[in-house]
Amino acid sequence: MDQFETLLILMVVIWVAGKIFRAINLPVLFGELLGGIIVGPMVLGIIDPSSEIIKILAELGIFFLMLHAGLETDPHQLIKASKKSFLVAIGGLALPFAGGYFVSTAMGIPPQEALFIGTVLSITAIAITIRLFKEYNLQRTISSNVSIGAAVITDILSLIIFSVVLSVIETGDVSFIAISLLLAKIILFFGLVIFGGMKTAKYMNKFLSKKGFTSALIIALVLGLIAEWIGLHIIIGAFLAGLFIREEILDEKTFAKIEDRIYGLSYSFVGPIFFASLAFYLDFSGIMKNPLLLIALLATAIIGKTVGSGLMARVQKIKPQRALLIGIAMNSKGVVDLIIASIGLEKGIIGTEVFSILVVIAFTSTLFALFAVKPLIKYTKKQ
Repeated sequence: MDQFETLLILMVVIWVAGKIFRAINLPVLFGELLGGIIVGPMVLGIIDPSSEIIKILAELGIFFLMLHAGLETDPHQLIKASKKSFLVAIGGLALPFAGGYFVSTAMGIPPQEALFIGTVLSITAIAITIRLFKEYNLQRTISSNVSIGAAVITDILSLIIFSVVLSVIETGDVSFIAISLLLAKIILFFGLVIFGGMKTAKYMNKFLSKKGFTSALIIALVLGLIAEWIGLHIIIGAFLAGLFIREEILDEKTFAKIEDRIYGLSYSFVGPIFFASLAFYLDFSGIMKNPLLLIALLATAIIGKTVGSGLMARVQKIKPQRALLIGIAMNSKGVVDLIIASIGLEKGIIGTEVFSILVVIAFTSTLFALFAVKPLIKYTKKQ
């Protein structure tokens, strides 16, 4: 089949599936995943997973999705994040990470793979968390402010943990000195990009105002290559480029134009192809052979997030119902966890069975968050 015919069929199917999921108030990205299942080798077998055009566009999807995730993350919000959000993020990250590791090793998974699983389970999706509160008209409540702030912090910390885990797995060096040096590089890289953005805003605004989109891509590629040069993954550079550009832009119209174009590419073209391509590697037969692993990790993910985040909220004297709502909302998953899972599969850190389990967990955890919030709405309408 011609490469462009392949692309056309895939785009039409995932567009229709996305529309259906939007109509029933579920995340569009899961509809795109379903579209990939339908046209991929699992059902109809119309699309060849080895298609070069699909592979290239899926790789670009990862890059642009992480760039847009950075644009969505306001560094000022991160810096000003309250103590409440920070502690909720720590609780919601530590418990599923540790739980994912220990449950995995207890079920016979090698320690390195278990570390990677714990990392994926610890992530919260900012965009879906924001959408959840907006859908139930809970914006500007204590629960919303704390949860969204915690989701932002969780994403940053998860990417740092991902970098460390990936380095440990690839190099095999688990010494205190090696990990300390890597952490220092990561923190320095984050700090220089964010601080540099603040200090050079008035100069970069001129650079970005005329050829904003092209300039933004150049910055993203440069930071991505720097990330790889210092031993991190390119997605760290793409994410930081989003933060950097956010800081640089003083003209709201220019920023809105850049954000709109990157959003269009991310969620209307290369992003949906990436999500659909994930379905080509799903192995439900593998899941059926080991359903206990799926059940154990799913329970660990949901209980870990809900208890970890909710408990940290309760410790800070947030009312029980609101603390529970925060814990449930932090179960939202989506872009970053699926990207990291796909990198693990590509690098051979995890197999198709574990990858499939992580995709199912992302879908199920998000459904849990969307539906479990509803009974608690009456307690959180007011500050």
